[in-house]
Amino acid sequence: MKRLHQVLGYAGLIPFFVFALLSYLNQDFKIILVCYSALIFSFLAGLLWASSLSNKQPTHTLYMSISAMLWSFIWIFFALEIKFYSLLFITISFSFVALYCYERIYLSSIYPAYFLKLRMHLSLSAATILFLVSFI
Repeated sequence: MKRLHQVLGYAGLIPFFVFALLSYLNQDFKIILVCYSALIFSFLAGLLWASSLSNKQPTHTLYMSISAMLWSFIWIFFALEIKFYSLLFITISFSFVALYCYERIYLSSIYPAYFLKLRMHLSLSAATILFLVSFI
């Protein structure tokens, strides 16, 4: 993995931090944090979809990627319809962890170890931030 991949991956955490801090000051930033989370989660689902093109992938990988993309749109719908974000942020937080666990269990023989390590750091960081925001 190139250094650029790591830099871009960790740079993707910056908006999580910024929007989390801003949501502490102004509750309106929570919807932006939900939308950014959905964007990143859809990107991760896109990685699953791309990896499903390989013959080595389990057939359920494609279905998982589609459901993950749909799941992220459901978050936005609920964020627009409700003002009680605590449960939504906990759900989003666990979704990031669940997607990482799926990749770890079913794709560890296909994904390089360094990629899974990076995914673990990024997913757990994002999940922790989102979980903490649920208490704001």
